[in-house]
This record gives sequence, structure tokens and C-alpha cells, in this order.
Amino acid sequence: MPKLALSVLMFAVIIVVVGGAFLLHWLAGVAVVVLLVGYGYYSNRPMLYSMRANAAFMQGQEDKALALLEKTAALPNAGAQVLAHYGYLLLRKGELARAEQVFRDGLTKAKRREDEMQIKINLSTVYWLQHRREEALTLLEAIFNKFKNTMVYGNLGYLKLLSGQHEEALAFNLEAYDYNSEDQTIRDNLAQTYYMLGRYEEAEEMYKQVIAKSPKFAEPYYYYARTLKQLGKVDEAREQCEAALGRPAALIPSTSPEEVRQLAAELDEVPAHREEQTE
Repeated sequence: MPKLALSVLMFAVIIVVVGGAFLLHWLAGVAVVVLLVGYGYYSNRPMLYSMRANAAFMQGQEDKALALLEKTAALPNAGAQVLAHYGYLLLRKGELARAEQVFRDGLTKAKRREDEMQIKINLSTVYWLQHRREEALTLLEAIFNKFKNTMVYGNLGYLKLLSGQHEEALAFNLEAYDYNSEDQTIRDNLAQTYYMLGRYEEAEEMYKQVIAKSPKFAEPYYYYARTLKQLGKVDEAREQCEAALGRPAALIPSTSPEEVRQLAAELDEVPAHREEQTE
């Protein structure tokens, strides 16, 4: 039976039950309403806690969101989406072992393809940060064979790049760009791949698209600065490096604050008027 028809049928049954109870006696009607409200609250606790957790997370209160999701995840009727969100916050906190277990629990409850995909992508991130690089790539490649979409293209392309498979990463990220040329992660992956291969002019053109959208992580600014430095555009490189200094690294970082500061120091040593390549 379609979900809409089932919902309509259940609503009609509830109306009949409540109406019948009130016809029997007003106290019976009130009792039925109280029971229905109690049941509704009990059965929807995961959703209600999740809404509160999402609100806290959007306000930057990650510890509060994490506490609410921990309580929600302990409920017997907590679904895969709740566990995915809880595991993600644990991942952001660096609690990798706990995040892995939560994601594994989430997979046992995942009924939708989208939930399975999201949890497995996050699990691959856990593997990578635990230095289980082959497991991370293998898992993402298995996901890609099953779910070929923008999110998977972006995550797998990034890990191929970080694993040093630059020629393979280039072919994959060009394919990803053909699939969705508007996605920021895909653009950034391709730009960084061009940089790694020494194709600085192509990297510069791609980074112009990336930086125009004001990315929130340090990596695009850092590698754009390195690209501009290679092209002899030192003043522009300084600007991008300064932008990198004021931003956090990505969840899976490809640079560090020390490397950004080192680049800034190197650029400060280059005369402002110098236009030739510096490396």
C-alpha cells in the first residue's frame, strides 16, 4: 500500500477510535488522547532529539549536539540517519574508534541506499584517518561501483589524489568534472591534481573557479598560493596564503598550519617586484 494511502487510513482509524471513546464517556476520550500523545512522543523521540541536536550544531554548540545525539543513538528505535549524524560528530571530534562502531551500527539499520552510501563514505574517512589507507580506497571504490554520484566522485577523487596516484587521480577527476563541473569539491580536486603534476596554468584557471566561491578550508588557498608562486605571481600568492592562514584544515587535511606558515615566510622573503618563477 502507498505510504500516503496508509497514512490516510491510519489517521481515519485514529479519528474513529477517539470519536468512539468520547461517545462512550468523555473521560475515556481524554484517556485515549493522552495515550496517543504519549505514544507519539515515545515513538518520535529520535526525531525530536535529532531536531534539537541539529539546531545546536547549526549554532556552533557541537558539545551540546553531541550529547543530544548520544542520548538519541541509545534509543532502541534510533534509525540510520541518527547514527550517521552522531558518528560524524564523533569523527569531527577525533574519536575515531567510537565513530567507527557507530557507523557500523548504522549500517545494520540502513534501509535506504542514500543512508548506506553516506555512512560508508564517513567510514572510509575514519579508515583514512586511522592510516588504513587501502581499506579506505577499497571501500570508496566499492561504493563508486554501486553509487555513482557527485559526493562519491568528490570523496574518491580526493583520496586518489592524496594517495599519490596523480595520473590516475587526474583521469578520475577529469571524469568527475565531466559529471558535475559545478561541484566545489570536484573542482578543488582537479585543481590540486593539476598542481601536483606541475600543470600550473591549468591549476590556476581551475583555482579561480574554486576561490570565487570562498571555500571555508585552508587547502584551496594554500595550493592556489603555491601555484601562483610557481607562476611568479608573488603578490597574489601572498594574498592567498594569508587567506589560508585564517582558515581551518579540512577533515582529511592535505596540508598543515606549519606548512602554511612556512609558505608565508618563503613568500615574505621574495622581493615584491620579482615576476619570474621562484622555484
